[in-house]
Amino acid sequence: MVDAQTISQLRNRLRQWRVDRGLTLGDVSDLTGLSEPMLSRVERGERQLAPLTRVRVARRLGVAVRDLFPIEELEPI
Repeated sequence: MVDAQTISQLRNRLRQWRVDRGLTLGDVSDLTGLSEPMLSRVERGERQLAPLTRVRVARRLGVAVRDLFPIEELEPI
């Protein structure tokens, strides 16, 4: 189970990454294939992404997974 602190870190990392690059939720949606409402809920800490989705998002955004998501949560495949 993921604790509240981890959810907060995820929310802060993803939103901060997006804002630092001057991107909108729509821009990130276009890059990742995830809907704007889903990304908004992830940023607010209301939803979590599955581990493989986290990897896909990071790759499509051109960043290391660890830059957006806590690595210890990802289980080996």
